[in-house]
Amino acid sequence: MTGLHVLKSVMSRPRRGLPFSLRGNPHLDIVPRLSPSLDPSRLAKAPLPTAALFNGTLGNTVSYPIVSVFRASPTEQYLNARFLLFRRPSETPPQVTPPQATPPQATPPQNSLSPRPRYYIDPEAQVFSRRMLNWIQIITTPTADSNGTCFLLHFDDKRYLFGNLAEGVQRAVTQRKIGLNKVEDVFLSGLVNWQQAGGLFGLLLTVADMHASAKEDIRAANEEHKKKGRKQRPDDTLRKLSIHGGKNLTHLLATARRFIFRKGMPLEPHEIRNDPRLAEQHASQPDWQDTNINVWYMPVQSARPTPTSPRKRTHDEYTEDTGPDTEASLPPTSSASEIEKDMQLVETVVTQMFDSDWKMDALVETTLHQVKLPAKLFVRDHKGHLELYDGPLPGNGDEVPDIPVLVRQPWPGAMVPSLPRTNHSNQSMCYIVKGHERRGKFNPEAAERFGIPKFDYKLLTSGQNVVGKDGVVVTPDMVLGESVPGTGFAIVDLPDSSYIEALVNRTEWSNSNIMKGILVIFWNLGRDVVNDSRLQDFMRKLSSIQHIVTSEDSCPNMISLESVTAQAYKLRCVDPDRFPLPIYDNEHSLADTSLTGTPSGYERGRTGKMIQFAPHFLNEDDKIVPFPNIETLARGGLSKQVLRMAEQARKKTSDPEFLAKVEKVESDIPHRDAEIITLGTGSAQPSKYRNVSATLLRVPGYGNYLFDCGESTLGQMRRTFGKELPDVLRNLKGIWISHLHADHHLGTASVIKTWHEETRASQPTAKLLVASHTHMIQWLREYADVEEFGFDRLTTVKFQQQADARKSLQPHVFTTGETAVFGLRSIDACLVNHCFGALATVFTFASGLRVAYSGDCRPSPLFASIGRGAHLLIHESTFDDELRGDAVAKKHSTMSEAIEVGRRMGARRILLTHFSQRYQQVPLFEEHLDIRAVAAAVEGSDASTEEKAKVDEVVLVAFDYMRVKLGDFRKAQAFLPAVQKLFENWVD
Repeated sequence: MTGLHVLKSVMSRPRRGLPFSLRGNPHLDIVPRLSPSLDPSRLAKAPLPTAALFNGTLGNTVSYPIVSVFRASPTEQYLNARFLLFRRPSETPPQVTPPQATPPQATPPQNSLSPRPRYYIDPEAQVFSRRMLNWIQIITTPTADSNGTCFLLHFDDKRYLFGNLAEGVQRAVTQRKIGLNKVEDVFLSGLVNWQQAGGLFGLLLTVADMHASAKEDIRAANEEHKKKGRKQRPDDTLRKLSIHGGKNLTHLLATARRFIFRKGMPLEPHEIRNDPRLAEQHASQPDWQDTNINVWYMPVQSARPTPTSPRKRTHDEYTEDTGPDTEASLPPTSSASEIEKDMQLVETVVTQMFDSDWKMDALVETTLHQVKLPAKLFVRDHKGHLELYDGPLPGNGDEVPDIPVLVRQPWPGAMVPSLPRTNHSNQSMCYIVKGHERRGKFNPEAAERFGIPKFDYKLLTSGQNVVGKDGVVVTPDMVLGESVPGTGFAIVDLPDSSYIEALVNRTEWSNSNIMKGILVIFWNLGRDVVNDSRLQDFMRKLSSIQHIVTSEDSCPNMISLESVTAQAYKLRCVDPDRFPLPIYDNEHSLADTSLTGTPSGYERGRTGKMIQFAPHFLNEDDKIVPFPNIETLARGGLSKQVLRMAEQARKKTSDPEFLAKVEKVESDIPHRDAEIITLGTGSAQPSKYRNVSATLLRVPGYGNYLFDCGESTLGQMRRTFGKELPDVLRNLKGIWISHLHADHHLGTASVIKTWHEETRASQPTAKLLVASHTHMIQWLREYADVEEFGFDRLTTVKFQQQADARKSLQPHVFTTGETAVFGLRSIDACLVNHCFGALATVFTFASGLRVAYSGDCRPSPLFASIGRGAHLLIHESTFDDELRGDAVAKKHSTMSEAIEVGRRMGARRILLTHFSQRYQQVPLFEEHLDIRAVAAAVEGSDASTEEKAKVDEVVLVAFDYMRVKLGDFRKAQAFLPAVQKLFENWVD
């Protein structure tokens, strides 16, 4: 069309009785007066109102105009524009000539006045239906937010994930509004380690919860249908999820058995332990296939020797009653049968993690002396009713009768004390992926000659035989044109240059049956690998194939999470001293290499880059995510009133009288220059605005300390510190993990590994303190079998579960030498009401500074007791006060409850964090939570510590990237009204 946007005409036109379409195509409506010579017998009835094609005729003597075809956006589809939109193209990107087998394309007449369009049709053109659409898109590239490259492969009936599932992938998926409900197969490329697969666990939990919710919706809908006598809705939710990857994939999954447990979503790991091409070097059959794609596995070995674990290999029986730290030593090598037995055990563990028949409310009967304590015990009263047992327990020194009790059976993963040992692997997984051949064009004239009724055409196109006139059996190949060869791509993942030789010598590259139709190679490369001459020579040999490279030194460290960055910009406009802008660089990579100029022989991969394979091969560069203009995104929500209120707060906090009063009342607080940086302030799973739990405390003269370390904590640190990060890591002294829920610790391994790499050369004797429940330490040890990440350099402090949760745990008191290393005098801890092993803690520094951290919990009197006199309390505040019922049910705290805990312990400063993701920007505030005036605190300046705490209380609400010093809480408080006003009318 000549610039005509037809959406409105589609919406306004009523359904007509006999709309006709070109060659049976329901998407185009031909205006009869413009096509008088068109044979009506060649037209078919269209099922829906269609867009009129006004320009040009369909006769053979008149040139058909060049047009671009745009698929209706989700918004347009919502407005009933179901199919395609036609416009004359303005300017289109250069076409990449597809090599080898390319699907036939309709060639338009040449028009010197019009550029070559991205899509084009001619009088015989077919507009392919949506179900034939097949493309691959880059979801993430290496940036600070997600240090890996992930791809989404799209077919209308199914989706696939390929590449790296690094930390931050699920948050990027949320930001890009990408649906995962049709993903059934995941193909992990590269090594099986945390950099490549650190986001896998969070993604599994998200997908499992999403499908559980969908199943519940279907169940509820069918209950209603049953009452009304309507047809039952079929359960079309995910049946299973398959994960393909290299060596140690299953072991990696099994290490998470204590904190990942879901029912009704069978997980099938496909671990490629051996090279499928070793036995038959020139075998062409795919290693895996379904109705959409064929996949060839290409495991590539490093030229360097395979790393091995420095510890002896052990084997604990599946139900053996051993402690979590028991290591039954076996000979350093094992037979093939023992290895196979170990694999079966680990596979069983993974199966039980995702497809168990375990029920939370099921009770089993045993005796008091046989119960593994701690556990919640029940007994039956004289009427046979269940009641909680609160009597004496074994192990307290008193004689206790061995009475019958009932106890909940632990989930299956908790019953496996330790896994068989495994060794590190240097196998990097690569893949070749190709679609199936597509049927050729249907020939209606041939079908007419055979006397096939038109209602049987669909049988032939679906591959079935039909009986024609005179009893002749007509097969599909008799009425279909030549089949269209399948097309596809390769994903090559090379962590470093030691993998290049093995990669370029793979036999697949010379196998024409495999390589026919491979149009693109995606290269996920380690630093500086792209500059290796062997790899560049290999790319030149395959110059007919498009090469797209992503790596830490070839992709811009752009902002990939625009929503939270725009929020940070707005907050920075209100209070620049507390809210810095995340650090990014569109002209340099994560490795700080300059990205000016265009590389030769390949293109740099960008987030959003899409390549379509069907119905036509097409590079869709218009889908690339542009560099966001953060100021433009943020300015829309900044009202003049907010800016005026912020200016008033600035004047107040710079007033000498205000500063003098604050100095007087706070002079007894040690380390007022200590800085709290809230890296993640959300709960459960990452959202666009809040990452999961992580708070960094920087105490000058002592070091840096992390309280919880959720997924992408390292990425948040990169955005916060930029080039300062190596120094921050070198001064990292300790990590506290409150409990084993995934949103509190899935970033721990990457932080420890980065600290290990940063200090290995400069501070080889340095130690990093990790304190947590013993199961967390056990997980770190088991993961150390998969990857060398610095476990041997950790100093661990383990807190055990105890029978009586009403008592605080034994404090860990540091020696003089340990205090000199870690800066701490002691760590106190107590069990809290949230989950098994959930802990709250108090860190006491050598200077006397006391910092209390709640983790996740209901309000705890015991925590208030051990935290008495804390200078800083960091407490979870998952729900607002109106949702106290939710807080009780989910074992969390409300805002008022958290503040009350602080008041009971006499905390001078309270920082609220861990908000439900329903509060995307800021939780609800109540006026009665306003902070008391400084004047009241001054009146008690000469009072005792406890009395001063009662009047010198400041409460702040945390945001991601917020940085506030202990001595600046009063200043930050002054900006609170402006912050509240900022989010009062927030529009997402």
